[in-house]
Amino acid sequence: MKIPEILLLYCRSYTLLFDDPENISNIACRAMNFLTLSAGDAIFIPADCPHAYLSGDIVECMARSNNVLNTGFCPRADRDGIDIFTQTMTFAPHSADELLLKPNPSSRGKSGKTEEYKPAMSEFNMMKTVLGREDKETIEAIDGLSILFVTTGSGKMTAESKSYEVKKGFVYFIGQGVETI
Repeated sequence: MKIPEILLLYCRSYTLLFDDPENISNIACRAMNFLTLSAGDAIFIPADCPHAYLSGDIVECMARSNNVLNTGFCPRADRDGIDIFTQTMTFAPHSADELLLKPNPSSRGKSGKTEEYKPAMSEFNMMKTVLGREDKETIEAIDGLSILFVTTGSGKMTAESKSYEVKKGFVYFIGQGVETI
Protein backbone atom coordinates (compact mmCIF):
# COMPACT_ATOMS: atom_id res chain seq x y z
CA MET A 1 0.00 0.00 0.00
CA LYS A 2 1.28 3.50 -0.83
CA ILE A 3 1.26 6.56 1.45
CA PRO A 4 -1.58 8.36 -0.40
CA GLU A 5 -3.74 5.21 -0.09
CA ILE A 6 -3.01 4.90 3.63
CA LEU A 7 -3.75 8.58 4.18
CA LEU A 8 -7.07 8.17 2.40
CA LEU A 9 -7.96 5.19 4.62
CA TYR A 10 -6.89 7.16 7.67
CA CYS A 11 -9.09 10.09 6.71
CA ARG A 12 -12.07 7.82 6.03
CA SER A 13 -11.70 6.28 9.49
CA TYR A 14 -12.19 9.72 11.02
CA THR A 15 -15.33 10.72 9.12
CA LEU A 16 -16.82 12.32 12.23
CA LEU A 17 -13.83 14.64 12.49
CA PHE A 18 -13.48 15.60 8.84
CA ASP A 19 -16.01 17.28 6.59
CA ASP A 20 -14.53 15.65 3.48
CA PRO A 21 -12.95 12.23 4.11
CA GLU A 22 -11.80 12.11 0.47
CA ASN A 23 -9.47 15.08 1.05
CA ILE A 24 -6.20 13.51 2.18
CA SER A 25 -4.78 16.91 3.14
CA ASN A 26 -6.90 16.62 6.30
CA ILE A 27 -4.22 14.28 7.65
CA ALA A 28 -2.39 17.38 8.85
CA CYS A 29 -5.17 17.96 11.38
CA ARG A 30 -4.27 14.71 13.13
CA ALA A 31 -0.59 14.15 12.46
CA MET A 32 1.04 17.58 12.55
CA ASN A 33 1.26 20.53 14.90
CA PHE A 34 -0.12 23.81 13.62
CA LEU A 35 1.88 26.87 14.64
CA THR A 36 1.47 30.49 13.66
CA LEU A 37 4.78 32.32 13.78
CA SER A 38 5.47 36.02 13.79
CA ALA A 39 8.29 37.74 11.92
CA GLY A 40 11.55 36.93 13.70
CA ASP A 41 10.27 33.78 15.41
CA ALA A 42 12.39 30.65 15.16
CA ILE A 43 11.62 26.99 15.79
CA PHE A 44 13.64 23.81 16.00
CA ILE A 45 11.95 20.81 14.40
CA PRO A 46 13.15 17.43 15.70
CA ALA A 47 14.44 14.93 13.15
CA ASP A 48 11.43 12.62 13.42
CA CYS A 49 8.85 15.37 13.01
CA PRO A 50 7.04 15.80 9.68
CA HIS A 51 6.54 19.45 8.81
CA ALA A 52 5.32 21.78 6.10
CA TYR A 53 5.17 25.53 5.62
CA LEU A 54 1.81 26.88 4.52
CA SER A 55 2.69 30.53 3.90
CA GLY A 56 5.24 33.24 4.58
CA ASP A 57 8.94 33.74 4.11
CA ILE A 58 11.18 31.29 5.94
CA VAL A 59 14.76 30.19 6.26
CA GLU A 60 15.17 26.46 6.86
CA CYS A 61 18.58 25.19 7.96
CA MET A 62 19.15 21.49 7.67
CA ALA A 63 22.10 19.22 7.22
CA ARG A 64 22.74 17.38 4.00
CA SER A 65 22.17 13.83 5.06
CA ASN A 66 21.28 10.36 3.91
CA ASN A 67 18.65 10.09 6.63
CA VAL A 68 16.36 12.93 5.54
CA LEU A 69 13.02 11.93 4.10
CA ASN A 70 12.12 14.66 1.58
CA THR A 71 9.08 13.19 -0.08
CA GLY A 72 8.63 16.19 -2.33
CA PHE A 73 12.15 15.83 -3.71
CA CYS A 74 12.37 12.02 -3.94
CA PRO A 75 12.19 10.15 -7.23
CA ARG A 76 8.58 9.10 -7.88
CA ALA A 77 9.38 5.43 -7.13
CA ASP A 78 10.63 6.31 -3.62
CA ARG A 79 8.01 8.92 -2.77
CA ASP A 80 5.22 6.55 -1.74
CA GLY A 81 7.25 4.00 0.25
CA ILE A 82 5.19 3.33 3.36
CA ASP A 83 7.85 1.15 5.02
CA ILE A 84 10.49 3.88 5.19
CA PHE A 85 7.86 6.47 6.12
CA THR A 86 6.48 4.50 9.07
CA GLN A 87 9.96 3.53 10.29
CA THR A 88 11.17 7.12 10.20
CA MET A 89 8.32 9.12 11.71
CA THR A 90 7.20 8.92 15.32
CA PHE A 91 4.40 11.49 15.09
CA ALA A 92 5.20 12.35 18.70
CA PRO A 93 3.43 15.55 19.68
CA HIS A 94 5.60 18.58 20.41
CA SER A 95 4.25 21.69 22.12
CA ALA A 96 4.90 25.16 20.74
CA ASP A 97 6.98 25.94 23.84
CA GLU A 98 9.16 22.92 23.11
CA LEU A 99 9.75 23.99 19.49
CA LEU A 100 10.12 27.77 19.78
CA LEU A 101 13.64 29.14 20.16
CA LYS A 102 14.08 32.23 22.29
CA PRO A 103 16.66 34.75 21.07
CA ASN A 104 19.45 35.62 23.48
CA PRO A 105 22.07 38.36 23.25
CA SER A 106 24.97 37.08 21.17
CA SER A 107 28.51 37.33 22.45
CA ARG A 108 29.64 37.43 18.80
CA GLY A 109 28.14 40.89 18.25
CA LYS A 110 30.56 43.46 19.72
CA SER A 111 28.04 46.34 19.94
CA GLY A 112 25.18 44.35 21.46
CA LYS A 113 22.93 44.63 18.39
CA THR A 114 22.89 40.90 17.66
CA GLU A 115 20.72 38.14 19.08
CA GLU A 116 21.32 34.43 18.63
CA TYR A 117 18.88 31.55 18.27
CA LYS A 118 20.46 28.32 19.53
CA PRO A 119 18.80 25.00 18.70
CA ALA A 120 20.04 21.70 20.11
CA MET A 121 22.65 21.40 17.32
CA SER A 122 25.09 24.33 17.27
CA GLU A 123 25.77 24.15 13.52
CA PHE A 124 22.25 25.53 13.04
CA ASN A 125 22.65 28.58 15.28
CA MET A 126 21.23 31.72 13.68
CA MET A 127 22.06 35.30 14.53
CA LYS A 128 19.80 38.28 13.96
CA THR A 129 21.22 41.79 13.83
CA VAL A 130 18.89 44.80 13.77
CA LEU A 131 20.49 48.17 13.07
CA GLY A 132 19.15 51.70 13.05
CA ARG A 133 20.27 54.28 10.47
CA GLU A 134 23.50 55.24 12.29
CA ASP A 135 24.13 51.93 14.08
CA LYS A 136 27.09 49.63 13.45
CA GLU A 137 27.78 46.09 14.56
CA THR A 138 30.90 43.99 14.30
CA ILE A 139 30.35 40.24 14.17
CA GLU A 140 33.47 38.41 15.30
CA ALA A 141 35.00 35.74 13.12
CA ILE A 142 33.32 32.34 13.37
CA ASP A 143 35.07 28.96 13.19
CA GLY A 144 32.79 27.86 10.41
CA LEU A 145 30.98 29.05 7.32
CA SER A 146 28.07 31.49 7.49
CA ILE A 147 25.36 32.86 5.25
CA LEU A 148 24.11 36.44 5.62
CA PHE A 149 20.53 37.23 4.55
CA VAL A 150 19.38 40.84 4.35
CA THR A 151 15.65 40.88 5.06
CA THR A 152 15.01 44.62 5.25
CA GLY A 153 16.79 47.94 4.79
CA SER A 154 20.10 48.72 3.13
CA GLY A 155 23.64 49.69 4.01
CA LYS A 156 27.24 48.55 3.73
CA MET A 157 29.13 45.58 5.08
CA THR A 158 32.89 45.38 5.41
CA ALA A 159 34.77 42.08 5.35
CA GLU A 160 38.51 41.60 4.85
CA SER A 161 38.98 45.35 4.14
CA LYS A 162 36.44 45.30 1.29
CA SER A 163 33.10 47.12 1.37
CA TYR A 164 29.92 45.51 0.02
CA GLU A 165 26.46 46.94 -0.61
CA VAL A 166 23.70 45.18 1.33
CA LYS A 167 19.97 45.59 0.87
CA LYS A 168 16.78 43.59 1.13
CA GLY A 169 17.06 40.33 -0.76
CA PHE A 170 20.87 40.19 -0.85
CA VAL A 171 22.59 37.01 0.33
CA TYR A 172 26.30 36.69 1.12
CA PHE A 173 28.47 33.68 1.88
CA ILE A 174 30.85 34.49 4.77
CA GLY A 175 33.99 32.38 4.88
CA GLN A 176 35.40 30.73 7.97
CA GLY A 177 37.34 33.13 10.20
CA VAL A 178 36.03 36.33 8.56
CA GLU A 179 34.93 39.22 10.77
CA THR A 180 32.16 41.43 9.36
CA ILE A 181 31.28 45.05 10.14
